[in-house]
Amino acid sequence: MRTLYFDCFSGIAGDMTIGALLDLGLDLEYLQAELGKLPVEGYKLKASRVVRANLSAMKFDVIMEGSRDHHHHDHEHSHDGLDHGHSHFHRKAADILAMIRDSSLNANTKRIASNIFTKLAISEGCVHHIAPEEVEFHEVGAIDSIVDTIGAAIGFDALGIERFLCGPINVGAGFIHCQHGVYPVPAPATADLLKAATIYSKYANIELVTPTGAAILAAVVEKFTVLNGFAIEKIGYGAGTKQFQEFPNCVRLFVGEELSGQPAAVSEVSAVDAVTVIEANIDDMSPQNFGYVTERLLESGALDVITVPIQMKKGRPGHMVQVLSPADRGESLARILFEETTTIGVRQYSVRRRILDREIVSVQTEYGAIGVKVSRLDGKIVTFTPEYEDCVRIARQTGTPLKNVQAAAVRKFQAG
Repeated sequence: MRTLYFDCFSGIAGDMTIGALLDLGLDLEYLQAELGKLPVEGYKLKASRVVRANLSAMKFDVIMEGSRDHHHHDHEHSHDGLDHGHSHFHRKAADILAMIRDSSLNANTKRIASNIFTKLAISEGCVHHIAPEEVEFHEVGAIDSIVDTIGAAIGFDALGIERFLCGPINVGAGFIHCQHGVYPVPAPATADLLKAATIYSKYANIELVTPTGAAILAAVVEKFTVLNGFAIEKIGYGAGTKQFQEFPNCVRLFVGEELSGQPAAVSEVSAVDAVTVIEANIDDMSPQNFGYVTERLLESGALDVITVPIQMKKGRPGHMVQVLSPADRGESLARILFEETTTIGVRQYSVRRRILDREIVSVQTEYGAIGVKVSRLDGKIVTFTPEYEDCVRIARQTGTPLKNVQAAAVRKFQAG
């Protein structure tokens, strides 16, 4: 399975990631053409070979038309253009997600880009106590964030990356100044996004990880681990703007294959946790709207959304929308139900859920590598299911019926 490993020895930012992807072979003209599928104008891209502490790397910049300034300042930029009502020209996160969804980018790129931007909006909304879809970006910052998140997604797709790993992350140290005040490094949203990662501070007394860089990791990395048993095919270095005398300010990306006697596995969190259930009964809305409502809820942090046909009073047919929400997202998700449906009331209640121990095991079939989700109870396998998206991707690539690809994955897993 083609794997990308993030080596964040000097942190990570969106522009640094794209620089490293260009160094790995992503074509700048292709990147520009794909970004051109979005209704965003007034900028141009620049890529140049630079040296950071005697290490050669690619520097990527977004330049606004009519300006000589590069609007990427990696670790020093103004928190990815975030704005909470202080600019006359701004874009809401919900609008940017809709723009991604409605574009002609391919499905894989849309999926990755939406995941990155959703992670960023959820964390920023959480630390500033606003709904993720209401997080705003001023015009220049919005362009930077759009190029960084979608550009990274375009690069991952173009290079055929199927799995992402990340080592310990150097976050830097000190304090940062932004429009809301003085904050410790890592900044609140960055810290929230790196909750699953291993972090440390060394060599630099500045911010080394930006929210966009952290959002990329939070959205795509399947496992935070020390590199072990990895056959390196290519290495890419993406440069930051800040220069240190003896410390290369770069992010390093390895592309290759994991070498292991056992299939690579990614463990998911297993726990008993508290979640919020939000329900609404609806009998006066066009059924075709439920798909859009479901997308908005999932983009805004819902764990799951289901729509169930029901019979309401006086025999009227209707639907119940049920949303499974993290405990801290209940209010913002209920607001979406009020905004996007015809309901005039919702039910909210807390429940506890039991989650089986789960992991994604990669099996090598005659069609290619496929992930299989394995669930265990007290250490014993109780269910296993081929990952639907993996099977669909391979079915389309090979022209093989989907059911045949799924059956091959089951056979390979059962064979051990």
